[in-house]
Amino acid sequence: MLTERLNCIINYVNNETVADIGTDHGYVATELIRRGQAKRVIAADVRQGPLNAAIENINKYGMGDVIETRLGSGLSVIKPYESDLAVIAGMGGELIIEIIKADIETARSMELVLQPMNAQYELRLFLIENGFMIEKEDIVCEGNRVYNVMIVKNGHMEKFEKEIYYHIPKYLENNPKFYMLFNKKKREFEKIVKGLKNSNNTDIERLEYYSSLLSEMEEYSI
Repeated sequence: MLTERLNCIINYVNNETVADIGTDHGYVATELIRRGQAKRVIAADVRQGPLNAAIENINKYGMGDVIETRLGSGLSVIKPYESDLAVIAGMGGELIIEIIKADIETARSMELVLQPMNAQYELRLFLIENGFMIEKEDIVCEGNRVYNVMIVKNGHMEKFEKEIYYHIPKYLENNPKFYMLFNKKKREFEKIVKGLKNSNNTDIERLEYYSSLLSEMEEYSI
């Protein structure tokens, strides 16, 4: 049974050819084929162990003719325009940035479904500053865990008006799970501010930054 996080990712995919980058056990790849939301999948991983697990699952469902496995780092395993869409999920936001930077023309040639486990701020900032458009973003929750799923394509996007929007995008305000994201970020900022105030050697600049984010959060309807 797939998790809510993986289900959310899969729901945003409906393409001819899909690259599943960091496929791990191949759950996304096999489910895309099973649901008919992809006709062909390139399932890739940088490590042989997870790739072997994916191959085992692919063979279990008899999908070896429509799911091709490749060993390699990030988007280097595919060529520009070879795939319509790439799923890059279940890893840190900074690693996702490095994967896109390493093969940026390949990234520009397709749609991207990104699900960072952290560093969402850094990822949004990178995308907007490097000619990518966040076409849609969703929130998915598993218990107390809150995840963001971003649908991204090549294209211009205006920079956000306020710093807080890179942490908590204003366009998510009407999402039914927005309050979960809002409360998570508020707790995170409050914890940082409290730690800085209690520090013997307070980083004043950092304290002012996170204090200002907390102030900016007051504009949201929550």
